[in-house]
Amino acid sequence: MAHEDTSTAQRKRVLIAEDDPVSADLLRRLLTHLGYQALGPAADAVTAMDMAARLGPDIALIDVLLPDAASGLGLGRAFGARGIPVVFMTAHRELDILSGVAEARPYGLLLKPLDRFQLAVALEGALRLRAEELLAQRCQDLTESERRFRVVFEQAGVGVNRQTPEGLFLEVNERFARMVGREAIDLVGRSFVDISHPDDLLARGNDREELLAGRKDTVIREKRYLRPDGSVVWCRVTLTAIRDETGRPEGVLAVAEDITDRRRAETELKNQLSFQRSLMDAAVNPIYVQDPQGHYIGINRAFETFLGVSIQSALGLTAHEIFSEETGEFLSAKDRELLDQGGVQRFEVALEDASGRERHLVFHRARFDDAEGRPQGIGGVATDVTDSKGVEKALRDEQEVLRRILSGIRAGIFIIDPRNLVIEDVNPVAEELCGRARQEIVGRTCQEIGWRYADGRPLTSCTLAERNLVNEEMRLERPDGRIVPVVKTVVTAMRRGEMRLFEIVFDVSERKALERQLAVAQKLESVGELAAGIAHEINTPTQYIGDNLHFLSTAFAGLTQALAGVEAVARRLAEAAGDTAALDAIAAAKAAADLDFLLDESPRALEQSVEGVARVTAIVSAMKKFSHPGGEDKTLVDINAAVENTVIVAKNEWKYVADVELALDRSLPPVLCLPGDFNQVLLNILVNAAHAVAEKVKATAEKGRIVITTEADGEYLKLSVSDSGTGIPEENRPKIFDPFFTTKEVGKGTGQGLAITHNIVVVKHGGSIDFESEPGLGTTFTVRIPFAGNGEPRGRAGETP
Repeated sequence: MAHEDTSTAQRKRVLIAEDDPVSADLLRRLLTHLGYQALGPAADAVTAMDMAARLGPDIALIDVLLPDAASGLGLGRAFGARGIPVVFMTAHRELDILSGVAEARPYGLLLKPLDRFQLAVALEGALRLRAEELLAQRCQDLTESERRFRVVFEQAGVGVNRQTPEGLFLEVNERFARMVGREAIDLVGRSFVDISHPDDLLARGNDREELLAGRKDTVIREKRYLRPDGSVVWCRVTLTAIRDETGRPEGVLAVAEDITDRRRAETELKNQLSFQRSLMDAAVNPIYVQDPQGHYIGINRAFETFLGVSIQSALGLTAHEIFSEETGEFLSAKDRELLDQGGVQRFEVALEDASGRERHLVFHRARFDDAEGRPQGIGGVATDVTDSKGVEKALRDEQEVLRRILSGIRAGIFIIDPRNLVIEDVNPVAEELCGRARQEIVGRTCQEIGWRYADGRPLTSCTLAERNLVNEEMRLERPDGRIVPVVKTVVTAMRRGEMRLFEIVFDVSERKALERQLAVAQKLESVGELAAGIAHEINTPTQYIGDNLHFLSTAFAGLTQALAGVEAVARRLAEAAGDTAALDAIAAAKAAADLDFLLDESPRALEQSVEGVARVTAIVSAMKKFSHPGGEDKTLVDINAAVENTVIVAKNEWKYVADVELALDRSLPPVLCLPGDFNQVLLNILVNAAHAVAEKVKATAEKGRIVITTEADGEYLKLSVSDSGTGIPEENRPKIFDPFFTTKEVGKGTGQGLAITHNIVVVKHGGSIDFESEPGLGTTFTVRIPFAGNGEPRGRAGETP
């Protein structure tokens, strides 16, 4: 039988599970004779399971009673669960064993001893039965698959149709019919060409032919279908060839997805991108887009012009490939920072443009993310601020020039809000003028700064709010009590878009000092002219008087001698004549004329008159020298003579209150100085000393003491004026040289004497002036002036030490 029809048996593999070696060997010979491939034998269930897993047998012959009584049946059930048909073998015919075999539902049962023909029939029958089962299962699966296909075909969310190789619709689902706006029955038998857009037919190429020819497995394309109402539906169509067993094409399966909304969105997106591209290209600022790796995926025309490369050649490049290594690394670091942190990024960087010029760009950049928040890239806009920075630099330079000009001319600037008259800002010169730091001035009103009128009255309101000011003279009182003469001008101007008042204030201490010196010089000039006239008028009669007095003194001496001779002769004659009456008459005449008194006192009177005339001459000479000391150039001056002349001129100030002592070093060389100014220094200090002594000794019969000393101190002349007056209180000492400061009663002093003195000594002669004072005991002023007159000035006119 096996030799007559072995088609089924050929190449079939049979697994033998038999613990009896003899039976197993017999089975192997029989199976081989019948044309099967024998596997095994397996002496136990474990070995059999392992061989089945490795070798994949088509059928199994299993002894019911393997070493374990239940192992054969259990092994059969395990094989059956794996889809391996089982034929049991047994030599036992007991009912319980046969019942167990029946419950295992084998494909056959062979009783030992085995017969070759029975074995062939059992195996052939088991294999055919298994084949029928598989066929039935396949038919059932096919039916189920058809049912499922039909369900999917009809209920699919996409359009599905089946076509002939020529493109005629064999069947379509409802989804496709609705998609193209037709009934399904109307489409059957029609060609897809009838409902396709003509442009798509021209563009489809040979894809369908290549699909049917087997050169392509699938064809996917996007096309348009025309609806009966003229509207268009876009579809994504996937074509798959349907072939028979021989591979010949039987038809085409087409799956169509409606992508009209997507295409419309894409079209809108393209329009938007085109619009955005137009906007980007119209923008004057460079605009660009980068992917997360730093590649430029979009730039506008402005960036193209800046880089000097085409847009296409720049796309895909990174900053490292376009710019210098340093700039590329800087920009890459900024990219990483923005991608990590998000937000908006702003920074400035210097880049070279296409012409090689350095340009300063300010970048404003932001990260853009997808719907899940994952970074997708960076968009940036660059603003070229090179020109504006140049303008800013020029403006800063102009501001710096203006600042230096204002600083150079020592102009204090106060910026004031006209609405509330509050000071908003000041410059450093204004801080110096006020004697306050900026933070102490800003926020105050103008009334709180210490302004005074030119006559010293406090300023009770902000004058600038009531009337315009142009070079208005005022005074500024500092916190330390010092008074600074100023000139103020107020102008209005815009500042940061708002109207503001600008007070421009100049310190005129130097000018005031010069004015004071000019006034004193003019006064001295007037006094000099008057003194010259008086001296001229006095000198002539004084000379007459002096000459006559000298003549009278000489004549009186001669008359005295002649009278003595006459008297001696008369007495001699009277005595010789014995005329006592004559002698008595001579004695009586002398007594009547008080001749002895006249002869004794008249020479003294004449001597005193000569001394008086000499003093008058000396005073007139001192006045002439004091009032006309010289020109405006420095000359060599005998300081001791200058001191003596000044003491004489000022005698009326001190002679009733003090005695002046001179301790002058007669070996001093002349001093190169301005004689008139130096006389003014001596006069101011001496008069102040006399006033201080007078204040102390007033209402008493006592007199004070003033000592003037001159001596050499290295290369300097040292002049000291000491008095025994009231002294200077501690609180007044810092202000003693300030203009307008005085402690004297009204009408007694102007507060300008020591300010002028300080200016002359320090500024004009490069010297120094200091003082020591003890209240109630007196004060000593010490002036030092270089003999050669080349000392360096130590301050401006009117500046306090």
